[in-house]
Amino acid sequence: MPTYEHLCGSCEHEWEQVYGMTVDPPTLCPDCGVDGKVSRLISGGSGPGIMRKSAGEVRASVASETRALKERAKTDENFRANLVGEENYNQRVLKTEALQKELVNIGKKASSIKSTDVKPSATRPKIKSSKGKKKA
Repeated sequence: MPTYEHLCGSCEHEWEQVYGMTVDPPTLCPDCGVDGKVSRLISGGSGPGIMRKSAGEVRASVASETRALKERAKTDENFRANLVGEENYNQRVLKTEALQKELVNIGKKASSIKSTDVKPSATRPKIKSSKGKKKA
């Protein structure tokens, strides 16, 4: 049911009242009790009303909002965690840190190996191909 605004012409009292569209508007002021001086006010309402957008406008607005979210997520770690989910984000951070440590360890091991320790591999094995052979 709609909410209507009313004004008493006698005491200037303003109030809102909810009733159906088929019901007659009130004529009695609830503040001063004068009958016949009440008028219904016209207002803009509480929202923008009905907004119609084309599919292209909706796609464009979603794309721009997505770009803005991605840019903010790049700079704000808490925002990124909220987008991904706190548990998933923390698990990913821990996995990333573990992988970075492992790569550092591998790099240290690789740098400690001397070039004389590395033996050139033997000749590569030949791969037999079936090109040019006819089946009997």
